[in-house]
Amino acid sequence: MSNYDKFYQLHHQQAPFILANVWNVKSAQLLEKAGYEAIGTSSGAISSSLGYEDGEMIPFTELLYIVQRIKLSTNIPLSVDIERGYGDDLNVLRDNIQKLLDLGVSGINIEDSQGEDIYLKKLECIKNYLLRTNQQLFINARIDAFLQKLQSPVEITIKRAGLYREAGADGLFVPAAPDTDTIKEITWSTPLPVNIVGTPNFPVQTLANSGVRRISMAVLLYRSTYEHLGDIAGQIAASTATFPLS
Repeated sequence: MSNYDKFYQLHHQQAPFILANVWNVKSAQLLEKAGYEAIGTSSGAISSSLGYEDGEMIPFTELLYIVQRIKLSTNIPLSVDIERGYGDDLNVLRDNIQKLLDLGVSGINIEDSQGEDIYLKKLECIKNYLLRTNQQLFINARIDAFLQKLQSPVEITIKRAGLYREAGADGLFVPAAPDTDTIKEITWSTPLPVNIVGTPNFPVQTLANSGVRRISMAVLLYRSTYEHLGDIAGQIAASTATFPLS
């Protein structure tokens, strides 16, 4: 079974699966060793780790390098957060998708922060390209109605879910949904698997009971890792203030 097939099936099993978000080879290897069945990059974590602001500030070539190193160093399915696709030119977008496919990526996450009209063109472009070239890639469509604080975000999310499904999306990612009632309304409105970020307010069992099929971590692991590193570094610096290391 290919990694794409494994990744697709994870979204359609009875219980939700946890997608661990990574930013470099070591984080990916540790999560694979811990038993996670799939990993996904976090655009925010990768950008921050390389000194860039999030929001496609990192050159696509640098993102590709990180993705390549992760893919070569792990064996489980890998999904890549490509933000808005790193190009509004559809030819550039198709080229970016092919470069990811060439690396063996199983899925992508692409956001609709530019609005549904531009997004639908991008989504249809990707899907038509995959069909024409007989290639497979799980497309997770991120709906930003709550993140952008649009009016009537539930109605917009449900509407876009239908449009994106028709255009070829395989799953939906809804960040910043405020509560479980809202999440249930969204999951019950669509046959597509819905992805929500797990948090202390949204533990795994709560999201499972709300119909969620994919639970991701966004930048949570990245932030926790470097907060811990900062604490340790601070403790060492404080303990050596009287007796310098050099």
